[in-house]
Amino acid sequence: MNKPFNPREIKFIDQMVQYCGKKTGTQAAIDSGFGAPGARTRASELMARPDIRDEIDRRLEEVRQKWQITKDKHYQELGELRDMAKETKNVNAAVRAEELRGKVAGLYIDRQILASTQMVRLPDGTMKLEQDLTEGDIEMKMEDLLLRHKVIGTHDKIDWKGGLPKIKASKNNSKRKK
Repeated sequence: MNKPFNPREIKFIDQMVQYCGKKTGTQAAIDSGFGAPGARTRASELMARPDIRDEIDRRLEEVRQKWQITKDKHYQELGELRDMAKETKNVNAAVRAEELRGKVAGLYIDRQILASTQMVRLPDGTMKLEQDLTEGDIEMKMEDLLLRHKVIGTHDKIDWKGGLPKIKASKNNSKRKK
């Protein structure tokens, strides 16, 4: 006979059922009160226990039964909606229903390009994604910034070797007046 689940294990099971496919086991473990440093290991240990896996499966089956959600039923319902749209000569609804049926069947792959990266304009006028900048592009951008914003003081030369600029002061500025 299995011992009863402790409160954190119950919360982990609840998280895995409630956010099925939306949270990882690690995130569910963290949200259940397990420490972040060992959450991945703890989630693996919990999912390896047959009693926890069985409880998650049982609860997920209850949800499926309650809402009667299956891929086949969903596919069939979309087909019926498509047929109704055809009968009423609603072409847009029929096309959309058929498109969704294709997605349920796995015929389409939704690709979303996230525009979370920043575009950078180089001094020569070209645009590049921030993650695609080369070392030469960054050096060119830094040189442009130095020229546009005039470095305080007079400098003979800027040495770009080694990554960061090394500014060599002119001989006139090397001696300070006291």
